[in-house]
Amino acid sequence: MLLALGAAVGAAVLVARPWQDVPPPMRPEVEPQEVRSVSVDFGIVTDPDTAWAAVDRHLDAAGANGVDLNAGRVEFTAFDWPAHPEVAAEPGADHLARAARALREDADGRAREVGLIVDAYVPEWIRSDPSVAGVAADGRRSPYQASATALARGPVGDRLVEYVAALGERYDPSQIAVTELFLNTYSFGDDDLDLYREMTGAEDWPRDADGAIDTDAPELGTWRSEVLAGLLGRMRAALDEVREGEGAQIRLAMDVRANWDDPAAGAASSGHEYDILLESADRLVVWIYVGPRDRTPAQAEQLLGTLEEAGYDMSRFTTSVGLWAGAADADPPQAIPPALMAETLDAAATHGITDVNVTPLSHLSPAHWATLETLWRATPSGAPEG
Repeated sequence: MLLALGAAVGAAVLVARPWQDVPPPMRPEVEPQEVRSVSVDFGIVTDPDTAWAAVDRHLDAAGANGVDLNAGRVEFTAFDWPAHPEVAAEPGADHLARAARALREDADGRAREVGLIVDAYVPEWIRSDPSVAGVAADGRRSPYQASATALARGPVGDRLVEYVAALGERYDPSQIAVTELFLNTYSFGDDDLDLYREMTGAEDWPRDADGAIDTDAPELGTWRSEVLAGLLGRMRAALDEVREGEGAQIRLAMDVRANWDDPAAGAASSGHEYDILLESADRLVVWIYVGPRDRTPAQAEQLLGTLEEAGYDMSRFTTSVGLWAGAADADPPQAIPPALMAETLDAAATHGITDVNVTPLSHLSPAHWATLETLWRATPSGAPEG
């Protein structure tokens, strides 16, 4: 009887949480002094046919000691989220655990940093409930972005905080980074005006001489940044509570646009004033995307130099070198040449930057990987040369 009971209990445990769905450790006990990481697209994370062993070999050859896995959106997740099981990309499968199990250690058994990425876009939510969408000054509703109010006081922000906490509780990653969080165009709805009045004391939007909303007014950039910093602060507080307080060790990061013309100001129009965001986030991931607008590695280094001269703590920045070239919707997608990637990565590791990322994995051709092998060749200590 006891043997039968034990077998039944064991079977129940296996059905409820089979071994392959138990998340492996994602955060190394000792953080590397320098991080060289690759970001993995959500489509690759959730593809059951992804050859993770091959990805692991590429990371080994390149000396990459970090990897960032896209965990999805609050409306489309890479695992079964118990609070919202209906949004799983593949019910019953934990794609993050599967990927992390394959990638969390290099060939010599050294732990890699495994981070998770949260995409803040909510297109399906907006389709079902347009009231949460951001509204432009001309009345257009965003198909992807939530309003400032929905993020600051509404259900979208609440769900994002809940999701970040759930990821921290389940996976204990090295870092959770929030991406696609902007307020530059779609923050002019009536609800946002009420929020703006409450937060700033102003009676109306800033306006130009003709009475039109001055969408580029500096005070709007500061307000937007304070809205996003408030959301990040809620995420930070939620992470601090998970795993009986151990979640305080999980870094909270946010992707930010670069201001190539006035780097120290941050991308204020997007709500990305760096000094304000750094009051709540542990790190900012600066997009060093040279391809879409024909920027140069020299400009990237100059950008970082300006941030350093402005007095920023450069250890709190990650530089993310994007491989996209040309239009974002190009079909097939285009990648910058490997040589330009290498020059940009060199520039991105200057002026005190110790954390450098390449994104996305889907754009890394064999030639790109071969270039990374030369650039990030591992030293005996496991830290990349640089």
